[in-house]
Amino acid sequence: MKRLFLSFLALIILTSAFSQTSESKSGVMKLNISKKGADKVFTDESRAPADVTAPIITLQSPFLTKDSVAKSDTRTLVVKGKVDDAGGIFAVMVNGIEAKVAADGQFLAEVPLAIGHNTIKVVATDVALNNSKLRFYSERSASTITEPAIAQQTAAQPPKPVNTYTISVTNPAADMAITSTDQFPLRACVKATAPIKKIMIYRDGSFVNGYIGNQILQKGDCSFQIDEPVVLKLGINDIKIVVFAIDDTVSKDLTIEYSFYAARNFALLIGNQKYDDPGINELDEPVRDATELYSTLTKDYNFDPANVTLLKDPTKSEIIGTLHQLRSKITPDDNLLIFYAGHGYWDEGMGVGYWFPRDAARNNPVNWIPNTDLTNYLGAIKSKHTLLIADACFSGGIFKTRSAFSATYAIELLYQQNSRKAITSGYLKEVPDKSVFFQYLIKSLKENPNDYLPAEELFSKMKMAVINNSENIPQFGTIQNVGDNGGDFIFIKRKK
Repeated sequence: MKRLFLSFLALIILTSAFSQTSESKSGVMKLNISKKGADKVFTDESRAPADVTAPIITLQSPFLTKDSVAKSDTRTLVVKGKVDDAGGIFAVMVNGIEAKVAADGQFLAEVPLAIGHNTIKVVATDVALNNSKLRFYSERSASTITEPAIAQQTAAQPPKPVNTYTISVTNPAADMAITSTDQFPLRACVKATAPIKKIMIYRDGSFVNGYIGNQILQKGDCSFQIDEPVVLKLGINDIKIVVFAIDDTVSKDLTIEYSFYAARNFALLIGNQKYDDPGINELDEPVRDATELYSTLTKDYNFDPANVTLLKDPTKSEIIGTLHQLRSKITPDDNLLIFYAGHGYWDEGMGVGYWFPRDAARNNPVNWIPNTDLTNYLGAIKSKHTLLIADACFSGGIFKTRSAFSATYAIELLYQQNSRKAITSGYLKEVPDKSVFFQYLIKSLKENPNDYLPAEELFSKMKMAVINNSENIPQFGTIQNVGDNGGDFIFIKRKK
């Protein structure tokens, strides 16, 4: 009977074991993993268990004694080491100061020391928020000097000089500046009483230029002189100069705005309708047209009235004299618009076109203004952009005509390159007193909805309207041999 009971008990145990084995092979296994007091249950073998392995900290510096004490006689302690963790490092803190951590786990931190005994605690945390700690001690030595010794040291050695570093910016003249060019000539004098390791220049947080080692040379009173163009983007540019010295880092912040509105726009508007020679027919509209253009430019566009000259029935000397004055006023950052409405003449035999000022004589060309004189002045006036608009019979030979207007250019790129362009109302033909050309020119300017209007786009807007309503074909082109680099004159809407 006893044997029968034991056999039955063994059968029950074997059945229970087989049942457990079958359950483990069914693909379901429950794991309880406890981490930092929180239970996480995974019911799917395909999910990996959470990272519960803390980072490994290896101290490389300072050197520790057998008692885990680092001796120091400085006010700060540089702590170097390496942290290893397969899941990735989140942060390394040394006495509450976040260390700089490289991609390979190398870390560096500098912590202040009190005189005497200091506890240094390194805490490394990985991305799964596991952390490990390393603790050691640093002993900063205290000076015990008697009063006579202090007096002797004071008499024997002068106080240690304090290094100084300054960044004196000469261009721009103020911390905030505005410019109409896409490259700004940054100039600064860096002075230092100790060696400079490197100098870096940033724009909007991105590195743009730098100097290191033997590039940093004394020049005059400056330990180093910065004189480099900084490329700007349209709008606000935050510029930072950073000087890294032996024992300090200093910086200078500047704000430079690149804006088309910073440029000065000059205009010379000429209307000739009255003539001293009775052999030249008088006109009715040129002065009115030039006056209306003056009003539109100064009211709707970025033309300061002080920079716009309106000449009504001027003589040759007045026109040439005004061009000469503009030559001394206009800088390479400025723009110039010249408008002429009046009689013109094309000399087929000489291949030269002329404007007729008020004192022009029909049978004596001495007071005519040839296009060769005009192009000479356009070459001598060193503007950024010059646009000539001639509502007269005018020489097509002053420019090489372009017929295609399908390409779309970025306004900024057009503005960056110098230009010398012309728009004329007709090509080797007489133009009527009532100018259809001017009618659609002023209409296109007044109805323009955009902040920036390139001259080529202005011409394309009015070209077909002029052709459909007159016998003339207006022309647009580049004035030859006076400095055109492929840019364009931009009409800039006045800010309201």
